[in-house]
Amino acid sequence: MHKDILQTLWDTLPTNNLMRDWQMSVAEIGEDSLTLSMPVTDRLTQIDGVLHGGATLALAETAGSIAAYLLCRKEGEQIRGIELSANHLRAGKIGDTLYAQAVCVNAGRTLQLWEIRVTNQENKLISFCKFTTIRVN
Repeated sequence: MHKDILQTLWDTLPTNNLMRDWQMSVAEIGEDSLTLSMPVTDRLTQIDGVLHGGATLALAETAGSIAAYLLCRKEGEQIRGIELSANHLRAGKIGDTLYAQAVCVNAGRTLQLWEIRVTNQENKLISFCKFTTIRVN
């Protein structure tokens, strides 16, 4: 069911949406996790040619937000991110493919805590992120 909901929402995104523009796509939906992928292109780099940390955070927050929407939201509620932090551990390079896997660490009645591991195609850790979401009516 989650896959159908996500596909319907994904299909309605405008063509100039950040997720489409940066070529994010759903790699996997698990029972308690969601993984997005994104290629590292020259549009996502800093002045010295390595992956921009802000692009990594956009991927991580997108994975966490979608996961919270699919896995924690009840009918009539909205999900909002309220905090995102990251440790960047390795540089991403043009040609890499990043994978952001969001796993819920704690799903409270109001707040949810997510661990998001951003890895490359060799499963090497690029960034380790902590993301907090809130359910609101």
